[in-house]
Amino acid sequence: MIKTLQRKFIITAMAAISILILVLLGTINVGNVWMTGRQTERTLAMLAENEGDFPPQMDFREKEGTGFLAPPMNEDTAMAARYFLVRVDTDGENVYKDVGKIASVTEAEAGEFAQKVIETGKKSGRIQQLAYSVTDSNDGRGTVMVFLDVSNQFYGILRILVISVAIGVICWICMLFLVILLSKRAILPIARNLEKQKQFVTNAGHEIKTPLAIILANTEAMELHNGESKWSRNIREQTLRLNGLMQNQSRSSMNRGMSV
Repeated sequence: MIKTLQRKFIITAMAAISILILVLLGTINVGNVWMTGRQTERTLAMLAENEGDFPPQMDFREKEGTGFLAPPMNEDTAMAARYFLVRVDTDGENVYKDVGKIASVTEAEAGEFAQKVIETGKKSGRIQQLAYSVTDSNDGRGTVMVFLDVSNQFYGILRILVISVAIGVICWICMLFLVILLSKRAILPIARNLEKQKQFVTNAGHEIKTPLAIILANTEAMELHNGESKWSRNIREQTLRLNGLMQNQSRSSMNRGMSV
């Protein structure tokens, strides 16, 4: 009985712990993805607003108040950004390509990416590991496409995911050993109470059987001398009924003890 209770306690406790760990890991990773996406959107918006250039130092300082969890947009983050831009005229022809801020993309590849964006007709989105934004040029002679390399952000998200999952698995295993060690102590009072309840029902059944047997025997003896009456018949029926109830209760108690 104790082993069965212990197994049920472990399963219930680990189910609750598993849900808690999943919610915690999910919240951490979803929050990380959201903040990384917000940072990418801010960087792209600033580049698109200035047609591929970052604003002067004073403008950076004006934009630093972006929240506690968001890193500030300053000169350091600007220099760390890897991006290129393509200027397209009103006829859809590439008139200017700037790949000086990225080493992994050539001018020919930049033109191919720009053509893919033109074919999609979208103002923003992603192509492979590049997030892009399309805005009208300040001179009104076409559009400017800014492509930001987000591969580092992607690998950062993946790294956080792998590390958090590994930590979650380790914590789950540690909690499993801890629950196993404490489970027997936790369910011991319950097991003792069930055992006392079972013993009480058994003892009560044995104690009541003796007076019931005496009442039934005296009733039968009285009927032999005085004959059967409605009172003796009623006493016998109620005695047999009470005896049956005690037997059923005893069997039910034993079944519950075996099933726990």
